[in-house]
Formats: sequence, C-alpha cells, structure tokens
Amino acid sequence: MGQDKGTGTQCVWDNSRSGSTISWGTDYTWANSSKGRDSDVKSYAGTVLGRHWGWKTDRASTGLPVRVGDRKKITAKWSFALSSNPGTMNVAYDLWLHAKGGADWPDQPTDEVMIWLDRQGGAGPLGTKYGSVSLDGAMWDIYQGDIGWKVYSFVRRTNTTSATLNLDDFTQALVRRKLLSNDKYLSGIEAGTEVFKGSGRQDTKSYSVDIG
Repeated sequence: MGQDKGTGTQCVWDNSRSGSTISWGTDYTWANSSKGRDSDVKSYAGTVLGRHWGWKTDRASTGLPVRVGDRKKITAKWSFALSSNPGTMNVAYDLWLHAKGGADWPDQPTDEVMIWLDRQGGAGPLGTKYGSVSLDGAMWDIYQGDIGWKVYSFVRRTNTTSATLNLDDFTQALVRRKLLSNDKYLSGIEAGTEVFKGSGRQDTKSYSVDIG
C-alpha cells in the first residue's frame, strides 16, 4: 500500500473459519523511509468482502454490491485484541462505493467510507472535521477529504475492541447530510489494521458480515 514510504516487515496469517465467522492476525514493524512521513500509511492488512482493486464482486457469493438507497441492513461484528504500545495505527472498516452496480477492476470508486473503532499513537484521519453523530451506541466524529474520490471517516470518540454495527447506519448518516447519494453502490467491505509507524500486533478473535 505505502511500502515505498516505509521500511520494515509485516506478517499476516489466518486462524480459523466457522461458517461466516473468521479470525486472523498480523504483526508489523514499520518506520519511515527517506520518502516517508509520520502521516503516511505504510500498510493496511485485513479482509475483503466483495470488489477490490483487481477483483470483481460475485453477487451470488458475497451479497454485494448493494444500492445505498435500498437500505439493506448490513450487520458487521468484530472482536479483536491489540498488543501494548502498538505504534501509530488504527483498526477500521473501509467501505468502497461506485456509481454503478457492476463496477469492474478498472472502475475508480466515487466514495470511500472508513469507520475507525480504535486508534493509537496519535493516528488521525484524512481531511478536516465535518461534524459528529451518534450511531450504534457510540459518538463518532466525521471527517471528509479527497484523494481523487471522496473519503469520509467516522472516528469513534472512545476506543473499542469489540463492536456490532449496522453499516447502513453510516452510509445513511452521510446521505442525510447530502454528502452521499442513495444511487451509489456499496461494492466492497474491508476490515483491517492501518499502520503509520511502529511495532505491534493485532489479533482478530472473530469477524463476520451479514447482508440483508
């Protein structure tokens, strides 16, 4: 992801799968390269459901894409653990949206929505603060930025290592603020560890996504 901005190593492994619930882990050591800064993301190791760069969504097996305006409930459950002093990093969902339901590998996203459950070492999101919202039993600060597509980040005010979220609540929070339109398609759901610098470990105990 940002390997040219950093120097170090990272390992990712899978632990188990039971039905639609999976577990995995990662450990890492990252420092800035001569081209890197503390604000540069060095890696984002995690899991992908649906479309990603180079992969096209298989609707039959993933349930994606989903039109935002169809208001499908998307239940995401995640329980994880972090090592002590894990560096500058966050643990977050990364949602990808497109203008059409059949987005293929060359199609650029129109919007990206990140949902930060835990952040450490002073990690901060892209862009500027837009406002705040109460969703799924917690307060979140909303940030917006642009990297060729719109990036919206929901940053939980208090860290958690266990959460059950309806991801539709977050896209609709943007729709209500006229930041996202109902005719966009959620085509990919990622969950992972975004590392800026430092050494640490993240262990996902259990993770699942249920659509519909």
